Amino acid sequence: MCVIITADRGAMPTISQLVQMSETNPDGAGIAWHDKDGLHRYRNPDNRQTLAVILANWDKFAASPFLLHFRLATHGAVKTENTHPFRYRLSNGETGYIAHNGIAHRYTHGRYKSDSRNAILAWQTGQADLTDGTQGKFAKIDQDGRIEWLHGAEPIQGENQTTITVSNTIWDATDTTSPDTTSTTSGTKPTKPDTTTDRRNCSTELCPTGHPTTGR
Repeated sequence: MCVIITADRGAMPTISQLVQMSETNPDGAGIAWHDKDGLHRYRNPDNRQTLAVILANWDKFAASPFLLHFRLATHGAVKTENTHPFRYRLSNGETGYIAHNGIAHRYTHGRYKSDSRNAILAWQTGQADLTDGTQGKFAKIDQDGRIEWLHGAEPIQGENQTTITVSNTIWDATDTTSPDTTSTTSGTKPTKPDTTTDRRNCSTELCPTGHPTTGR
């Protein structure tokens, strides 16, 4: 199913929410964010590595608008190239990163094994409309840090009663409502999970798996 998360400056999910999202969608995770140096992306098919980056740079992400995605693979192998968010470029000059939740049934066959990548390719070349919900839910962040949901936004409570936006709450073990209903997950910050990387070894730059991809 996957899950997309977006947050404006000052907002973060709780670590408990991140862990639940990752465990439910274990096939790769990536984050794109905007700061004074521009738009950046980090992604890894090993969720633990992406979680380690987020934990090691918590304040940095909290001060930036970001787009985060956890993948549950349905079409395409578990590898970096199929890990969201994906870079896009529109005919009007807009660039950025976009993530998908769901199955783009119309695009399960195409240039890529990934239906998400095929749908995004068609969209950025003007051959697909991703706003009607028939191909799933999409959110993007552009080169200026503007976040836009093309379809499927659900606001929920994150850390310290801030508001984050997600594509679904199926991952939420505390949510007793239907999957299409807004959740009000607690904002209390729990104990941080073991991500197999000691954050004491991290520099002030994005680590432990190296510097993030910038503008690629």
